[in-house]
Amino acid sequence: MNGGYTDMHVHCVPRDGAVSFRGWRRLLTQVLARGAGTRGSGPQAARMYMDQLAQRLRDARQVRRAVLLALDGAYDARGIPSNHMQGFAVSNADVRAWCAEAPDLFLYGASVHPHRPDALDALERAAARGAVLVKLIPNSQGIDLADRRHQPYFHKLTELGLPLLCHTGAEFVLSAQHQAWGDLNRLRPALDAGVTVIAAHGGSSGWFYNQQALRRYAVLLASYPNLYGDTAALGLVNRMGVLLWWRRHAESVGQLLFGSDYPVPVSVAAWRPWLGAADYRRLSCEVNPFDRMAVLLRVLGIRPPMHGFEALLRGLGHRSGMMMPEERE
Repeated sequence: MNGGYTDMHVHCVPRDGAVSFRGWRRLLTQVLARGAGTRGSGPQAARMYMDQLAQRLRDARQVRRAVLLALDGAYDARGIPSNHMQGFAVSNADVRAWCAEAPDLFLYGASVHPHRPDALDALERAAARGAVLVKLIPNSQGIDLADRRHQPYFHKLTELGLPLLCHTGAEFVLSAQHQAWGDLNRLRPALDAGVTVIAAHGGSSGWFYNQQALRRYAVLLASYPNLYGDTAALGLVNRMGVLLWWRRHAESVGQLLFGSDYPVPVSVAAWRPWLGAADYRRLSCEVNPFDRMAVLLRVLGIRPPMHGFEALLRGLGHRSGMMMPEERE
């Protein structure tokens, strides 16, 4: 396929299938796993999840490939590993292994915690091994991006031309150490250092419609051309208000990138009041989860640039972001 989006926000799983959520989070992840066509646990479940993910990408008409995201563990301020994220982590090595199995479909999204003693070296290794971005969830990993100790980390990202995909707003699936660390204004030091930052979830605070957060986001978008947003999880009830905001801010859509947050679904029924009968029928009849996100954006009149992620990477000097699937080895 020559056309179609690159979904730059897709979750994979550890190759050993090790996931140990507790309580209601365990129930939530089981629901997501069933939606992703996965049963059981362990390596067999991980294989089932990834095979289904690959097949859905191959079947998609409007999405051609995906960035698979690693998720580093938590570290304390001294650089000592913490067990705070024992429920879920995905190593860079596992993501690279999944990508190697389907290089026509998958790009490598790394994760390097800035408190790691080897953080700068790890960023260099990630870039050398083909990473197209670095993903962080500050709330859960215990990272205050406003802390000036992270300046060397930011400068290394800038030097390597690696964009930072950073969760913003409240985090619910993973336990959070400090929800305030998901605040959009904490991105300013990275932006000031020249890092290309992609604010995951497109300005959402995690709640249906937070006008204060969106006003801050509009100011940041206007102030920093190196700030982007993505559409990941904006089809959910608790974030859908942000898509309605984007529909009214077409002047900034050039800074919006396509992301699904797979396996997070679109809350189809919740969109009925905002869609005409034909558009709602089109959305509800779309069964491919990647295409469903694309259809939702289209019927709302929100058009992220089709090759927006490729253009971003091209500007940063990434050859991998410019290749079409048939060009890859």
